[in-house]
Amino acid sequence: MFTRKGFLTGGAALAACGRLSSAEADALKRVPPAEKAALTTPEVKFKDLQTVKMLTGGGRVYALSSRIDSISLSTVFVSPEGKVLVVDGGYLPQGADGKFLGDFLHKLGGHVDYWFITHAHDDHFGALSTMCEKPDLYGVTIGELIYNFPDREWLLANEPSSKAYLGKFYETILNRLKNVKRGDCSAGRVVNFGSWSFEILNDPFLIKNNAINNSSVMISVKAGGKTWLETGDMGVEGGRDAMKKLGARLKHDIVFLAHHGQNGTDKEFYAAVKPEAAVWPTPSWLWDNRMSNGTYGSGPWRTNYTKCWMQDLGVKKNYVLLKDYLFI
Repeated sequence: MFTRKGFLTGGAALAACGRLSSAEADALKRVPPAEKAALTTPEVKFKDLQTVKMLTGGGRVYALSSRIDSISLSTVFVSPEGKVLVVDGGYLPQGADGKFLGDFLHKLGGHVDYWFITHAHDDHFGALSTMCEKPDLYGVTIGELIYNFPDREWLLANEPSSKAYLGKFYETILNRLKNVKRGDCSAGRVVNFGSWSFEILNDPFLIKNNAINNSSVMISVKAGGKTWLETGDMGVEGGRDAMKKLGARLKHDIVFLAHHGQNGTDKEFYAAVKPEAAVWPTPSWLWDNRMSNGTYGSGPWRTNYTKCWMQDLGVKKNYVLLKDYLFI
């Protein structure tokens, strides 16, 4: 039986939480004034923000939890030059994730250079949908929107339940952002944002089982002397196809665990990644495999299997997004 106390969570809060490192202070002198705000921590209501010193050369990576203890994925990469990449953003229902993210990005400097969406589920694009319902987009501008979904008809045919929320992407997001550049999301594209970069690793796999999750597009981010793998909600079948396609290129220093840490890719996939650290986009009830009655282990989820895999594979640090993390 696992408990939060008994399983590695890594990264105790630093006394200097939110303070600029010396490398960031040097970098700050070289960037235009309009981008300086991105290199300081916004004054927003974080969930017990934990700061972990990991990066070299400045820059920041924010791994954000859901405001309502839901499944979600929201990562903000800020290069030493103040260039911003957002991956997904968070959950749609209740709008709390979108309101927080909008305020956060506005106070971060108000501009996102690249916004990447892994796949067509509303716990990933929902926060952006909420932001798009506000006329001024919370004072945030976007340089490039990057996504590669299978055809809408294919999504609906293979996952009919998606009809309830796909409109939020196609009607709300795409209509509101009609003047924002649609970035190329083909496998192999490499994008530099400041001195950092990201690469799109795969085109969506057209797998009818677990269709939308398996169509997740993964990206590799080179940031702060580390390689970061964003897996979205990739499933077992998609993960196996990715292993065949990418081979040794799957190796990364840090992995965001697929499908919120359970029932996503399998142990063999993570063995190929060989991460030194794992980020769990996992709410408290899923971490505990807990139904609404509050009893640990009472749920049907497979989170504890993944905990065992991480231990078996020698993963040194596990950052569970029961709170927000800032990697500096």
